[in-house]
Amino acid sequence: MHPDPWVRRTVLGRLSQFVEVNEDEVSAAVTWLTHDPEDFVAFEAIRLAGDLRVQGALRDLLLLVGSASDRLRTQAGKPVGIGHAMVLNAIVRIVGTDDTEVLGDIESRLFDGTHEFPTSFVEPSPPPPSVAHPQHDDSGMLFIPEGKVRFAVPPGLAALSRVFDWSDVQEPWSTAVAGFWIDAHQVTVAEYDEFAATEAARSHALCHPSEPPGKLHVRNTLLDLRFQTRHPATGVDWFEAYAFAAWSGKRLPTEGEWQRAAQGDDDRVFPWGDAFDPSQVRCHSDVLGGSPSSITAWRSRLLELNEDLSATLTVPVDDAGNVSPFGVCGMAGNAWEWTASSFFSRNALEPDVGKRDALDVVYDWRSYPVIRGGTWSSLPELTSVAFRGRDLLTDRHFENGFRCVCDCPRPADQRPWPDGCVAEAVGRS
Repeated sequence: MHPDPWVRRTVLGRLSQFVEVNEDEVSAAVTWLTHDPEDFVAFEAIRLAGDLRVQGALRDLLLLVGSASDRLRTQAGKPVGIGHAMVLNAIVRIVGTDDTEVLGDIESRLFDGTHEFPTSFVEPSPPPPSVAHPQHDDSGMLFIPEGKVRFAVPPGLAALSRVFDWSDVQEPWSTAVAGFWIDAHQVTVAEYDEFAATEAARSHALCHPSEPPGKLHVRNTLLDLRFQTRHPATGVDWFEAYAFAAWSGKRLPTEGEWQRAAQGDDDRVFPWGDAFDPSQVRCHSDVLGGSPSSITAWRSRLLELNEDLSATLTVPVDDAGNVSPFGVCGMAGNAWEWTASSFFSRNALEPDVGKRDALDVVYDWRSYPVIRGGTWSSLPELTSVAFRGRDLLTDRHFENGFRCVCDCPRPADQRPWPDGCVAEAVGRS
């Protein structure tokens, strides 16, 4: 439980030597660290749990993927990324089989229905207003006019060659979204690092009241040279995205605002239209070298990629491709985007973390914000404007970034288009 994540990661690499001496304590440590907030620590613990067949980790790992028996069927369930693939691989190794009936029996025995998160929803509350702050600069933002957003599988998705089903999508519903401003690009490494070096970051004066104590607000990709100044700021959790937004005099978008900015006034599948276009988006086809034929093949490539520290992952936000109907850039692929919305309700996320035990947080449905847009490792469907992903709000992944919004009064004339956006995009009214 050392405060330095690299120490935790190094110790994990030695734990297998002590299994014969004290199997129970080794298993407990590995199980705990499968939920480490740093992805490079958690991924090593997940791998080790599979190697050592740590039975005690099984319940927690099953919770992370929802239902392994469903996820391992040919087209069932929605995948997310590298962590998801690693957890499934570890579960299969611990159990000793990928037989879905065997896994289903184990899930029933371990949970007995107690791991279900809420499925009933209430109408969303309006987002909190962004707070004026001296740091606020909206020169790189675009105005999104009010409109309606429909949360449903877009009709055009039927024409896409899909590799997983959408059977667990909620009943379609719509909500009205008031006009707002949104960052034209994802927040960059340079922008986030500027915040992390400020007294505001050190003092936690603008942080969420439920933020865990002792955070440094330094991204965990800081020493990874693959992530340069104009790349999206990844390796930050939801609380750090929240703190940056507050420091900027902005806030995180609701998922309705995010989808409105990405989709426009029609029911399109992607920011650019209904047909998937690999030239428009930084995703699996760029990083993994072509389109995998199945989810199983995709997961295998993700596991290989996790071992390859030389692979280029994200690209600069200016090169991310795709422009939405309102001129917002890079809303598909490159990096997932944190939102202010709860995955398991239609309200804003109201986390309860603080000093609570990490596993208590994992089992709390309030700990899962919606993530949107897909990332560099995503299949085409994951980059759809309609796809609702989720992640644990304390996790710091090199697949997750963010952008901000604000409620500034709209001037009579739209501000000039920020660098890197395509002026021919529609919706500048």
